[in-house]
Formats: sequence, C-alpha cells, structure tokens
Amino acid sequence: MLFKVIVKQTNFLLKQKEALLTMILFLGMILINYLENVISFRGTDVSQMYQPMKLLLLSYNRINYNANNTLLIVMLYPLLVSLPAGFSYIKEQQTKEEIFIMARIGKQKYMISKLGSAFCVTTIVFFVPFMTEIIMNCVSFPLCARGDLSNLSIYSPEYADMVHNYWGYSVFLYSPVLYAVLGTLLFCVISGILATLTVAVSMITTVRYRVMLFLPVFLLLNSTVYIDKIIIGDAMRVSWYDYMLIFGDTSKSTGYFVIGILGILMIISCCYFWGKKREKL
Repeated sequence: MLFKVIVKQTNFLLKQKEALLTMILFLGMILINYLENVISFRGTDVSQMYQPMKLLLLSYNRINYNANNTLLIVMLYPLLVSLPAGFSYIKEQQTKEEIFIMARIGKQKYMISKLGSAFCVTTIVFFVPFMTEIIMNCVSFPLCARGDLSNLSIYSPEYADMVHNYWGYSVFLYSPVLYAVLGTLLFCVISGILATLTVAVSMITTVRYRVMLFLPVFLLLNSTVYIDKIIIGDAMRVSWYDYMLIFGDTSKSTGYFVIGILGILMIISCCYFWGKKREKL
C-alpha cells in the first residue's frame, strides 16, 4: 500500500511544472555544454583529444579548461535541488488537500510517502538529463581518448596523485564511462536526500512564502564552503562540490562525507517524528 502511494505521488510530481522546469533547465545547460565541446574539439586528433567523460557538465576536471559551466552548476544547484519536489508537502498543506489524503491513507503513510516521493522525483529529474549527456558524449567523442583537461601527462606522478583523489579511482582506471555513470548516480541520489530534507523541514514549520524553503539546503551547502575557507584550509576539503562533482581531484575525507550524509538523514528522521507528533497534537 505504501509503495503504491509513493509511486502515485512520484508520477504526480513528475508532471508538475517545478519538475518539468528543472529538467528543461538542466537539459538546456547540458545542450550548451555539449555544443561548446563539439565546436571546440571538432577535428581534434584522438591522440590529442581529452577523455569524453571529463567534458561532462558535472566534471570537476572541466575547471582546468573552462570553469564557466561548472561555476553555473555550483551557483544554481543549492536552489535547484529543492525545486522539483521540495514544496510538495507545503503546497498540499496550504490548499488543505492533505486533510483528504490523510483521511484515506492515514497521517503516517502520507508523511512517509511525501518524503519518499520527493527523493524519487528529484533523483529522476536530475539523473535523466545528466545520463543523456553521458550517452551523447559516448556517441560523439572517441572513448579511447585519454587526455586530461589539466594537460598533465597520464604517465606523470602529478597525474597519478590527482587520479588517486578521485572517489573510487579504481573504477575510473577500469572504465571512465562506468565511473561517470556511478558518479552521476551518486550525485543524483544525494540530491534526492537533500530534497527530502526540504520536505522534512516543511513538516515542522509554517511558512507564509514557499520561497523560504530554499533556505535550509542553500545554507547547509554554502556553509560547507565557508567552513572550508575559514577553518579547514587546503589540507582536507569539505566543500560540497568537491565531494559531489565527478573527477574531483582535491583531498577529501570519507569520514566527513559519511558523517555529513548520516547527519542529514538524522535531521530528516527527527523532523518526521516531530512533525508526526505535531499533527497528533
């Protein structure tokens, strides 16, 4: 029963303007990035060509060549991650639709279904465009190319050190395409978790303007950037984009990453139980 409710909620949210707008925006950004790559590397010899997966919009390696598109993603992501499904609970609360739905399936199932559908919708909305770009690059550029946008020799010690900083670098050494797919999937799953956080916060707060729900994730992500600059320094990075963008070559801590994700999941759980208790009261 709960699974069916989540599926129905997911199908409904995928048809809403917020989800469609987000997907169209990402597809537009991806198309621009793809056309720039095609124009820039048209006629380039395979021996001088860069690895196609490192040309992706989510590739951290792109900042060595052109940081404009990557910077745009970094700037917009903290806002876009809440757009597809983050307002789903507050919208139904404001229109009083939640009363009728709760009467049919119960409060607990309703709240869980909103969290589950927010995760699924956001993951799908983010995964489809970025997976499309991977396919486009596989078709358009030679997969046998091994060049790096840093222009380091793939046989140099500096390049080896850089690759060792990739998440799951052994997967990259086996197949850059598989690494890109798994890295993109991880990016989308974390995006789904962050969208769920937005919904969870809306369960315990009453806001007059929905735009205020952008703040929790926006402040959370940008706080990691400020912590990086003020406290941590260059030894070990904590900025969200160092961990979420693929081909990130900065020093990272698995412990920081796991603690961060577990902390977000704990906040979501606390919001859920607080919200459920609040409904009962």
